[in-house]
Order: sequence, then C-alpha cells, then structure tokens
Amino acid sequence: MATRTAAGDLRQFLKELHDENDLLIVKKEVDPAMELAAITRRVYETEEKAPLFENIKGREGNGLFRVLGAPVGLSRVPGQRFGRIAKSLGLPSKASGSKIIAKINTARSLQPLEPKEVSTGPVKEHKLFGDDIDLTALPTPLLHQHDGGKFLETFGMHIVQTPDGSWTNWSITRGMVHDKRNLVGPIIPKQDIGIIYQMWKDKGEDMPWALCFGVPPAAIMVGGMPIPKWTDEAGFIGALVGNPLEVVKCETNDIRVPANAEFVFEGTVSITETAPEGPMMEYHGHVWPNKSKPCPLFKVNALTYREDPILPICITGRSTEESHTVWAVMIVAEVLHICQSAGLPIQNAWCPFESHAISYVLQVDRKKLLEMKTNMSEFSNKVGHVVFGSKPGWYMGKIFLVGEDVDPTDLRDVIWAESTRCEPGTSEFLFDEYGNIPLIPYVGYGTKPERNHKKVVKCCMLPSEFEDEELSWKVGSFWGSYPKDVQDKVERDWVKYGFESL
Repeated sequence: MATRTAAGDLRQFLKELHDENDLLIVKKEVDPAMELAAITRRVYETEEKAPLFENIKGREGNGLFRVLGAPVGLSRVPGQRFGRIAKSLGLPSKASGSKIIAKINTARSLQPLEPKEVSTGPVKEHKLFGDDIDLTALPTPLLHQHDGGKFLETFGMHIVQTPDGSWTNWSITRGMVHDKRNLVGPIIPKQDIGIIYQMWKDKGEDMPWALCFGVPPAAIMVGGMPIPKWTDEAGFIGALVGNPLEVVKCETNDIRVPANAEFVFEGTVSITETAPEGPMMEYHGHVWPNKSKPCPLFKVNALTYREDPILPICITGRSTEESHTVWAVMIVAEVLHICQSAGLPIQNAWCPFESHAISYVLQVDRKKLLEMKTNMSEFSNKVGHVVFGSKPGWYMGKIFLVGEDVDPTDLRDVIWAESTRCEPGTSEFLFDEYGNIPLIPYVGYGTKPERNHKKVVKCCMLPSEFEDEELSWKVGSFWGSYPKDVQDKVERDWVKYGFESL
C-alpha cells in the first residue's frame, strides 16, 4: 500500500476530506442548543459526510468558533468506510482495519521523534486573559437533552505534566462549562491524568494544565491510546507520522502545546475545589439522568486561538462515534503489541464498533498456536492474564478468540464464530482479579455495583483447532464452497451479469 504523509493540522485534514467528497460545509444557521448535535448524531448513524458548521447562532464574526462534527466518524464514500481513521494516521483512505492497526504498531519499532519547539504559531494569533474570558458566552453546543450541562470538551486534548517535568501526558477526557472561567470534569485516579493529578495533590499545589482543540489528527488519535505510563505521547506521534510536531510554550505556564492547534485553554486544575458534573450520554450509549458527581474545577487563565477557529466535537452514544473509531482502535493496537511482546500467537486484533469499546476480538495464528502444544483452557487463561492485567485491559470487558478463517473486523464473522464454536460455560473463561472501568453499565449499574466484576475470554475456536494441522470442516461461503477458477470467473464477469462493480 502506498505511503503518504499524515495531515499536519486539522485544516489540511479537512481539505483532504473535501477533496474526497467526505466533508459538508453547512452555511445554514444552526442552533447550538441540540440542533447542531442532532445533525451530527444523524451523520454518525447514516455514515454521512463530516459536517463543518460555519453559521452557529450566537457566534460573533469570525471568532470563537466554527464546529466540526463527526471528525473521525465512518464514511459512506465507497471503499472508504474507515477513511477518516486512516487519513488521521497518514494512510490512504481505502486502508483496511488490519492496515490501520499495523501502521500504529509499526511506530513501536521506531525511535521517538521529540517535538520541536518554535517561538510562535497560528494558535497565538489571538489572545485573551483573565476576566476577558467568558466561557458562558461561547456558542457551546448542548449535546443531548439529558446531559447535565454544556460539554465544550468532547474531542480536545488535555496536556498535563508531573511536578518535576519528567512526564508529559496528552489525553482525552470530557469537560463541562461550569461558569465564566471554569470547566468541570472527571479525573479517574487510575488513568494517567489522575496519577499526575495525585502528584500535584501530594505536593499541595493546583495542577498546571492546557486543553487543546483542533490538534493534528494523529495527535488526537494517540491522545486516546493507552500507551505505557511515563511515555510521552508527543514522541510517539512524531514516530508515527515521520515528523516531529511543532509545539509552542503556553502563555501562563511551562506546558508546550501544538503550535497549529485551533485554540487552547490554559490554566490550573484545582486540588480542593469541586462542582457537580454531568451526567453525560456516554460512549456505551446510556445515560442516567440527574446523576451528577462532584469533579475538579479546571480554571481557564488564558485562551489563545487562530483566526476563524474550529471546535471538533464528539457526540457520544450508540456506535459509531470517536469513542469507538479513535479510543477503541488505539486500545486494539496497544493490546496487539502487548500480546505479541508476550510471545502470544495473536496476528490481528479489532474492536467491533457495535460493542462500544467493551468487547475485543483477537485472531490466532494457528501455525504458532500448534507449536505451543497447548489446549483451549491453558491458552485462553494465558491470554486473559496477559491482556486483562495490562493497562488497556482495564477498559476491556470481553475478549473473543477467533481462528484464521474469521475476519475480526467483520462483525458477521465474529458472531458466526461465537454462535457456532463457543460452547457456553466450557469455552468461556472468567477472571475476577482485574478491575473494570466503572463507566461500563453492568459495572456501575449491575446486580452488585460494589463488587469487582468479572472479565471473560470467549474462545470461539473448536478443540480441533488446537490439535490438528488441517481444519476438518469446510465453510459455506463464496470463498469456501467453490473452486478458485469458478470464483475468478464470477468475479471477472460480475458486471456482465448486470451487477454494479464492487
């Protein structure tokens, strides 16, 4: 597959989408009070073009802000369903799921390219400080009717660093407008931002912080990736795209941010002050109305932005949105790397988007599996301990192990394998020693929310796949039921029969 360069900033990415007829510029006035979000949600569910809203009620002139919906949604462009994911990483728009995962993991073997600091950049074109900032005056969309407030931050990138400056973390987590100068949002202790936040609490100081909107596409992808702790995302992004990112120093603290971001908030996260946050419709497609929780305040002391800036948003809910195309895909890549580093014969991995970043599929290399001289129970337990005991494993509830005749990126294949080869009880292996992210509905709202909920490996392989060189069955499909010469003839004459070209 031909190589290409990942878009260096959001605007280049949008130009590429426009050139491929996968961007719709919406000039009609839209109301940020749910109309804008409802349009975007329908875009996700119909896999339509990404909408760029330029005429938002309440927006003044060319200031803050235009809004981009479904920045990494799926696409209806023929052959390019994963196009926005692929383009974010510098791959051709027709790249397959396996090519996408391979691209991410290839960067693992490369030397990190540390960011290049520059004196200024487009994000410094306009600046606001202190009480000149009024978050409540922005045309922030109300995303869902049952949300507890207006979530300005759904697809921006938080940047924090340890008190000694030895680790800088880039990540994605939501943020709701609280008042003129404050956002409020969750900080989960087990996540990297939570670990760094605790370091500042231990020191007795508020945590310096920046929130960057409209960063280079590869940066937001890696911001959703659970790479090992104490690893700087910036260096990995440089290796992934083949060029060091240009960063510029914040105005009010020592954090460096992408110089070509659309706009940046900078300030501090309080270690003492909290406010009610949420609820918010979550990535798993559920919300419990009126269930707010106290969360830290994120105080905005400065706002810098480029001319006519763009706010990318993610309207969380039923698949497929960026929680699935970004977060789940990047979890998959890390899990595949972990499995292969542990010597497990896993050759491919995927998260069916319909599973909402909870269930994952691992494809087994049978040649290497047979060399292990193992059995279903032994192998499934080994996979479970390696994966569920890892950093990304905390987010995962279920693993499906499949053979080489099952495409992990095709949900029809996965359901077929689970239904026909996974024997209830016998082929299911439970693990109760590993925790779960509390956002999973059956964890937070299940029979016993206080317990440490189990995880499961479902082996969708028959015992003979662990023992015999050749599979003893044949598959009823176009590829499995006809000789190669018949397949070739049918493919060659497909249009002649009167069908449209595939």
